[in-house]
Amino acid sequence: MNKKRLVVLLLCLLLFWGAVQNSAAYSYSPDRIGFGVGTPNAVLIYRPHPFDFRGGYDFSEGNQFVFLSGDVRLIDNRHIQGPLHFSFGVGLYGKLFFERQSDMVEGGTRLPVGLSLLLFDNFLEFFVELAPGIDLYPKPAFSSDPVQVWAGITLALN
Repeated sequence: MNKKRLVVLLLCLLLFWGAVQNSAAYSYSPDRIGFGVGTPNAVLIYRPHPFDFRGGYDFSEGNQFVFLSGDVRLIDNRHIQGPLHFSFGVGLYGKLFFERQSDMVEGGTRLPVGLSLLLFDNFLEFFVELAPGIDLYPKPAFSSDPVQVWAGITLALN
């Protein structure tokens, strides 16, 4: 087995282990759906515990792209003080550019760190998230957007 496959396999096992540990350590957490603004400009969010999926679009002139990401939250809304909660995860993202002739697809890894205010018995969440990213495809490099940043709102579904 070559080195790349071994690293990918170990990373997948680590993510799976973190998701199982997080799910087992905490009781029921509802699925959430919401909207965020930042970099990229707008994203729709779906959070089935302990995962976080986003799809969005960047409207910047000359740099328009579709954005997709999937994270596993290793620490999911850990209580800090009052309604303030902390989250940390690891995930992957992809960008599909429409105006480029070459390198139309970029992808990489990200480390999302977030703060949330959970209100009304955890029904309403206001959040801020920073996610430093590193491009892995088409070549390993620091991302053109080195930090993805969002502020937004989610609602509990259950």
